[in-house]
Amino acid sequence: MGKIEKIGNLLLWGLQGFLVFLLIFQSSFALPLAGIGHLHPLILHLPIGFGVLLFGLFAIKKQLASFEVLAEFLLLITAIFSTSTAIFGLFLAKEGGYETSALDWHQWSGVAVSFVYFTWVLLRRSLIVGATLGFIALVIAGHTGASITHGEDYLRFGEKATEITSESVVFEDIVQPILKAKCESCHNDQKSKGALKMNSIANLMKGGKHGAIWKAGDALNSHLVQRIKLPMNAKEHMPPLGKAQLTPDEITILALWVKEGASFEKKLGKFSPDFQKLIQPAAITISTKSYDFSAASESAVESVNSPYCTVYPIANESPALHADFYVAAKFDPKTLSDLSQVSEQLVGLQLSKMPITNESLILVSKFSNLEKLNLNFTAIDDAGIGQLAGLNHLEQLSLAGTKVSKSGVSNLLAKLPALKEIHVWSTSLSTGDLSALRKQFPKVTFDAGYIPKAETLQINPPILVNENLILKPGEKLTFKHTLRDVLFRYTLNDSLPDSLQSPSTKASIAIPNYAKVRILATKAGWRASKPIDVRVYKSQFIPARMDLLTKPDPKYPAAGAASLMDFVAGAREVKGVPNFTWLGFKETDLDVMATFEQPKAIHGITLSYLEKTDSDVFPPVKVEVWGGNTPDKMRLLATVKPAQPKEKNGYSPRGVNIPVNGLHATYYRIKAERLKKLPAFVDNKGKGAWLRVDELLFY
Repeated sequence: MGKIEKIGNLLLWGLQGFLVFLLIFQSSFALPLAGIGHLHPLILHLPIGFGVLLFGLFAIKKQLASFEVLAEFLLLITAIFSTSTAIFGLFLAKEGGYETSALDWHQWSGVAVSFVYFTWVLLRRSLIVGATLGFIALVIAGHTGASITHGEDYLRFGEKATEITSESVVFEDIVQPILKAKCESCHNDQKSKGALKMNSIANLMKGGKHGAIWKAGDALNSHLVQRIKLPMNAKEHMPPLGKAQLTPDEITILALWVKEGASFEKKLGKFSPDFQKLIQPAAITISTKSYDFSAASESAVESVNSPYCTVYPIANESPALHADFYVAAKFDPKTLSDLSQVSEQLVGLQLSKMPITNESLILVSKFSNLEKLNLNFTAIDDAGIGQLAGLNHLEQLSLAGTKVSKSGVSNLLAKLPALKEIHVWSTSLSTGDLSALRKQFPKVTFDAGYIPKAETLQINPPILVNENLILKPGEKLTFKHTLRDVLFRYTLNDSLPDSLQSPSTKASIAIPNYAKVRILATKAGWRASKPIDVRVYKSQFIPARMDLLTKPDPKYPAAGAASLMDFVAGAREVKGVPNFTWLGFKETDLDVMATFEQPKAIHGITLSYLEKTDSDVFPPVKVEVWGGNTPDKMRLLATVKPAQPKEKNGYSPRGVNIPVNGLHATYYRIKAERLKKLPAFVDNKGKGAWLRVDELLFY
């Protein structure tokens, strides 16, 4: 075994040297291959298995004739695989998505495992000590790793299964255990993919980088429900492929919980019979409606299901089906037409916010056994709903947010003998209309939503449509709102908009140059919303090329001069991950030449930069703009001195507009001087500051 041992030792020395190199240069090295870090969880079980075997080997030492040879061999391969695991762990950390503090603990405990076994390979004595120390290090590293992937309370013993009764709090006893088992491994305090943490109510309410993960009462348009219902091979399907998947019952539980209000305090007994039946099918006796039609074949149900339309039985062993459509942008009329294959079994249909028209209701009218129909916020009107007159089994109809009128509703209800409930909030129906309809149809419950009597409610803030706030020529800043006929009031000078006199828009704003935009929503009969603030950058002209005349610091090279005109916003830094979105200058100032194909008369230039004084990143102290038609004959056009911060602050992207008096020039040279001496309120006072820039925009 001498030759094998010699090769193993050479391999171990090489791996240890590579590990030390990665630890020294972990902030600057790049991944050799995208996704290579995913080998870490694949091989980490090998050193654990070998380490435990080595430790346990001493219990049967006397029964083994070649104990020393076997123990030394196990020690060597444990050292090799623990070092390899540490290396791939550093690669995985580079891919981001982990909390720094937890990652640091696991990283150094994993490195400690490899160093312990490596040291004892070199010592070749006191194997029992080395095996024991290695085993202890493995336990510590394993615990810190499990805390990252499964949460801090993963190693928790002795818990009894919660008995579910009608008094059980649904979120605490039913929903949260599902999230903990299937979601928290990627969304916790140590690892928060998509900036989302799901390990507490506060974190769930906060949401992630895409905002709130559900809309209470609206499962179809809730981010959480949409993701878990995507096809398994879809990139955004959750949980991701390879992780423990939600069962069909768990998916239904989460969807129904959101649909029925997403309450954190509501008890099971207050939920719908459908939900209770799902949770306690044996303990709760709920009468299930019987139907005289036969069940559709499994192949028929499977054929009408699509990525954006889910068709499922309303109860166990029931032939009746319900269909949910979601993601309006993916709506396909053919999917609705295909439901004719199960038209006899279809008793529920959810089309809320789908782009259907009056013509679409011709298809809907053929589902003769429909009992529940949701058409909220669709484009239908009185002419369309008249086609539903033949639905003799329809008990519940939702028309909220549509263009129906009193006459249309009255005519329809006279032809729907089974109707018990209709939802008409956010329609043109007045209080008087509703009063008349209630008298005409006393057996029907009319849901008109909340109608305030003596108070004026505040409207929700605007919703920003733009994903990128660096606008190209011709682009506008665009807003929308969930309510109709909303008027937006805005300012471009950082002042608070006036709900009556500030400039207004119904959809978009033409931004002339960099500005802090403050905008609020207004609507007759409502109090104006709270304002939202966004920093917006705008380009009117794009040069043919840019050339850096000074070199950026090697730590922040970005994509060179091209990054100043790529319309990609600078990103936050993640420890251990190279940031190629900011150009950084530490020992030199920014000096860049922009070239147009033809002389261009500009009105100004915007330089976007980062202010992060807790990391010694400061604005430029002076910016100069030079112009001319030849590079060697240019004159100074403008100089500005951006305001300098007076106290410590965190990550804050900013911009400065530099007006220029309309010179026709082919070449524009921009010089930005960094701060040479840090002020007293920062830790490194007296030293030079970083200058980090992102975009150079012409307007």
